This record gives sequence, structure tokens and C-alpha cells, in this order.
Amino acid sequence: MPKLKQPLALNTDADEARPHAIRTVIFSILGFALCWLIVSHTVVAYLATASPKIALLLRGSEPTSLLALAEIEINSKPSEKGKPSGQTQPTPKQLKLLRDQVETALVADPLSSRAYRLLGQISDEEGAARKAEAFMRAAARHSLHEGFAINWIMSKSFERKQFSTAAYYADALWRTGDAYAQNVMPILARMAEDKRGAQEIKKLLAANPRWRPQFFGNLGMYITNARTPLDLLLSLQDTHAPATTSEINAYQSFLFEHKLYGLAYYVWLQFLPPEKLEASGFLYNGDFEAKPSGSPFDWQAPAGENVIVDFVSKPGTAVDHALVVEFGSGSVEFPGVSQSIVLPPGAYAFRGSLNGEVIGPRGVQWSISCVGGAKIGESEMILGSFQDWRAFEFSVVVPENGCSVQLLQLKLAARSPSELLVSGAIWFDALSITREGKKP
Repeated sequence: MPKLKQPLALNTDADEARPHAIRTVIFSILGFALCWLIVSHTVVAYLATASPKIALLLRGSEPTSLLALAEIEINSKPSEKGKPSGQTQPTPKQLKLLRDQVETALVADPLSSRAYRLLGQISDEEGAARKAEAFMRAAARHSLHEGFAINWIMSKSFERKQFSTAAYYADALWRTGDAYAQNVMPILARMAEDKRGAQEIKKLLAANPRWRPQFFGNLGMYITNARTPLDLLLSLQDTHAPATTSEINAYQSFLFEHKLYGLAYYVWLQFLPPEKLEASGFLYNGDFEAKPSGSPFDWQAPAGENVIVDFVSKPGTAVDHALVVEFGSGSVEFPGVSQSIVLPPGAYAFRGSLNGEVIGPRGVQWSISCVGGAKIGESEMILGSFQDWRAFEFSVVVPENGCSVQLLQLKLAARSPSELLVSGAIWFDALSITREGKKP
């Protein structure tokens, strides 16, 4: 019988190792490629802003790098307005190269608002007004954070008296950051002094945007008519966001700076609540029951050194308030307590009550002066100890001319540094001003 042959071995060690080696090579190549992609994209993304030229060496069509270089090129060139001596406008050839560069970036990133804005700038430099506007509006549609484009549209809209559009973009621009306030304020101020433009400004202000306090705080620097802010403030009275105390005070401060005292007082009265208006009299808040509003026609008490001024409950009661001035031991710096008042020409009596003590070389003193002029009445110097509440008064005579507004002040009657060494606490309450011969 013939011998049977041994079957051939189908799984040798070499055969088993070969597929593993192939897989290892494949995975190594894929791993290397993946690492390269991750590293290259990360590095390129970083270099796109840090060093765009190097980023383009790694990837020639990287859009952020292309736009960054175009940004540097177009915005390093002077504009026609305010062009520095010795610098020239981009040539048509330079503008074409820039356009090609930005369009290449736009193909890679079709949603780039920056690309549209740069194309708008290039078109504007080329004198292609319609194309410039189309690109600027496209940039604005893609992002309201494109400040240059928003400012461009706002300015053009204002020039065309398209006040509704100008107001919309002014609001959008200021909402992106206070850095744009200097661009927006002149536009809004000029609109506010135009009858049609003012209606758009009033709509914006009624919505109480976050920039409204800053707007009223700076409006005085841009207007030509001192009554413009008053018109805007009054328009807010029946809205869900009426004018705030700080906004009204900012306007009154502007009027005081320009010595428009009569208008400032009229503004003060316009915004007083009816119940406070009836009780205002010649001196406001003389019983110190209301917290000072910050208006020049209310109590002013600037911070000093080694002295505390407060409007608090009187000792022994929780409802009756008074003014207290507390001096620390040693030298003090007391800026005083004051209120602007409006007394028609004539004779008056200032009355009040006091309690406490002032210890030192000299005490405190109430006085009334014409704003920017002479003193027209003052109390005796208040010095020593007053254990019980006691009344005091002094006469005031307002001249016929040159004294339309007066300043009531409580000051330390010191004449030299050595007389600033005072201590103690003095209280005042029930202050009033009446026509001479009339009881308060």
C-alpha cells in the first residue's frame, strides 16, 4: 500500500506576522497623518493671527491669514480725510491685488463678515459707492460687530437724512462697546436737534438702552441748543422708562456750568413729583426727611477728611431725621453742606434748630451768597455745647440785580490751618426760608 503524504502546514509563523505588520504600518501612517492634520491646523490657526505670513506658507489659502494681511494693508493706508503728508493713496493695482486676496478668502469662508467689510473698504477707495454700500450692508447682515461697516452705514444714512436707519445702526454700534461712543454721539446729537431726527432718538431712548446714561451725561458737549436735552427728557415722562434722577442731574450740572441758572431751576421744578413741588418753598428738604437727590437745588455734601456728614434719624426717634456733621479729633477738611436756591429780590429770614457741640478755635456758620457774587446773609458762628435743641435765625436781603440764584452753605469758619482743629457733632433740623416778617 502506498504511503500517505503529510498535509502541508497552512499557518506558518511568517504568514501570521505579515498581516500584523501591514496593519501596523497602515495605522502608523494614518496616525502620523492625523497628528499632522491636527498640528498643522492648530499651528496654522494660531499663526493666522500671530504671524499670518508664516501661516500662508503652510497653507496658501488660509482665509484668516489672507484677511489679516489685507486688513493691515488697507487700514495702514491713509484716507483722503486727514491724510498725513508724504503718504499716498493705494494705487489701482494695489487695490486689485487686495481685492483678489480678499475674494480668495471669501471663497474659503463665504460667511466672513470681515471679508465683506474689507471689500466694502476697497470699493470705497476705488470710488465705487454702490458696490461699497452693498458690501458694507452685507458685512452688517453677517455681523453687527463689524464696527467699521456699521459706522459707515450710520454716517451715510445720516447724510441722506435717513434718520430711522441711522438711529438703528447708531444703537447697534454703541451696543458693541463704549469705544464707539465718540462716533455715535455727534450723530445722535445732531439728529436730536432735527425735528424728524429727534423722533427717532426719542424712540431709542424710550427703549432704555444700556448706553442711555452715558448719552445724557455727554450730550451737552455736542449740542448747540441748551433746551435739546430737556425735550428728550420730557419725552420719556410717559414711557415705561422715564428719565432717571442721574440723567436729570447731569443736564442740570451742564446748565450750571454754562450759568443757565434760570433754565436749570425750571428743569428742577419740571421733574419734581407734584407732592414735593407743593412743599418745596424757598428751601427744599429743610426737614431732611428725603434722601438728597444730587441736584444742585437739593442738599450737596461732598466728602471731606476727618469729618462725616449724614442725614439720619435724630437720637431717640426713628422717624424724625436731621442733618448731622461729626468732626473727628484733629485737623479736618470740611467742604461744607450746600444747596442752590432761587429767591426773588427782597428781605427774608432763615430759621432752623440745632443741637450738639463744636469744640475748637472756631465753629461752623450758615451763610447765603449770590452765585458768583457777594454774601447777603450769615448766621452767628456756632461754637460750644448745646445740650437741648435751640432755635437760630438770620436775615437775608436779596438785591434787585445780579443775584438771580443764591447759594446756601454751612462751612467751618476757619481762617488758618490751626483753626481746622475741631471735634464734636452738631445737628440741624427744621430749616426754612420765609419772607421777612412771615412765620415759617
